[in-house]
Amino acid sequence: METPRRNFVVALLVILALSVPLWPGFDGPATPMDEGSLLVYPELILKGQLPYRDFETFYGPANLWVLSAAYAGFGSSILTERAVGLTYRILTLLAIFALVQRWGTTLAAGCTIVTSLLLLPTVLGAYAWIGGATCALWSICVIAKPESARRCFLGGILAGLALLFRVDLGPAVIASALPLFLLMRAARRWSYLGGVALALLPLGWLTVAAGPKEILDNLLLFPVIYSSPARHLPIFSAENYLVLLFLAHIIAVAGNVLAGVIAIRADRRSPTACLLLFLALLGLAVTHQAVQRIDLIHVVFVAFVSLGVLPLSIFVIRSHLRVTMSLPVEAVLATAIVLLLLEGISFRATLKASGEVIAGVGGQTGTTVFLTRHGRSFPLSSMNAAVMLRKILDRLDALASPGERVFVGPADLRRTNENETFIYHLIPQLLPATYFLEMNPRSANRPNSRLAQDIASADWLILTHKFDGWNEPNKSAELGSDQPMRVVQDQFELCGQYGSRDLYRRRTPAVTKL
Repeated sequence: METPRRNFVVALLVILALSVPLWPGFDGPATPMDEGSLLVYPELILKGQLPYRDFETFYGPANLWVLSAAYAGFGSSILTERAVGLTYRILTLLAIFALVQRWGTTLAAGCTIVTSLLLLPTVLGAYAWIGGATCALWSICVIAKPESARRCFLGGILAGLALLFRVDLGPAVIASALPLFLLMRAARRWSYLGGVALALLPLGWLTVAAGPKEILDNLLLFPVIYSSPARHLPIFSAENYLVLLFLAHIIAVAGNVLAGVIAIRADRRSPTACLLLFLALLGLAVTHQAVQRIDLIHVVFVAFVSLGVLPLSIFVIRSHLRVTMSLPVEAVLATAIVLLLLEGISFRATLKASGEVIAGVGGQTGTTVFLTRHGRSFPLSSMNAAVMLRKILDRLDALASPGERVFVGPADLRRTNENETFIYHLIPQLLPATYFLEMNPRSANRPNSRLAQDIASADWLILTHKFDGWNEPNKSAELGSDQPMRVVQDQFELCGQYGSRDLYRRRTPAVTKL
């Protein structure tokens, strides 16, 4: 009989071992806009600004609030941000272990290993999706045994927090929790719903403070209706290994659902038997994330749920077929089958994971160069990138006065597909001049956008040509208004070119924003 103490020791050892290959993520190059926004937005919140009202973001506020708290306690830095990201991943692995250990510690360790390998390509960014998925997994774990109103209430809080991280996790939270919810007694249902409502109260406050229109625009209209077609990457446009990994996810979802049905038919009254089906439904309901944009990060962010529990499904199906093996051997075999499946259908993904493991064990840091300014640093991919950025920021430091306004954006402002948002983090003495700190197509460059007005309020511009060749098979190729570029031409003068970046300063009086 396996004891809770033994389960705890095994879980601790497994998580510690799987954390080793995650450590190189602290030294890897960062994404200019995605991780840049994770540095800039929480700082603005600490300065009294509100998401949706003072700057655009398409994600829920929970992740920014968590990062704000971390920065308040440990300082605003890429290391603090990635420490939060590491915490999210460790909590995810612990959730998978806790959910699967009901079938045995060996099987729980196997599922956790598969999950860890799939998460490795995501490095350590503290993305809202992984934070929300972690809350969703722990919510299932808590309400899997609805033994008390307290557990149901806590499960509801975690479900609400998942939505507070990412509103688009709603279908997954509902699909995975609904069967358990229907099995609860009436009083415990109310406890669960009370927990959800309590967790979502901050969003209600933010709706009042920022404005209902701003909340609706940022969390629904622009990310789902307007910008979504411009970010969509269809399946036929992806590399073969990504298509295969996505197909593996679909196969895993089908296998998990089948195993869940088999488990329930074998013992309808067992909460453990129902649990597998709930995990399968969670994996199914997050598939839209990969369908929307089939790149490595988006596919992995859904596949780790489905493929992570696939060893459990194989174990359950083989047990139903009455294959006679010892439980540990059966668990090892199920895990090996999934690992071989990943190796066979998506070699590049597993190759990247293997490289991360080797780097973690050997302590390798690659060619990353940290550019440090004003007590802050940001990891860049090469020395040349760091040198050219340092030159333009040195010139800006020499010319600009503290408190002046700066705009960072693409050189072709008709196409707002990407931005070097992290630059705002490296020049804290200057104020961001725009609502669009990140650039989203069909949002920043939409008709009647405030982008031109924001640029007109700036004292300095840093415009990059890095994204001039942006070419994705979606509507991001469509050109927006050229009014922002006319503002640059009429009101600013070029005072330096530094590689792919241009530095402009105002030559006419700034337009004060109302």
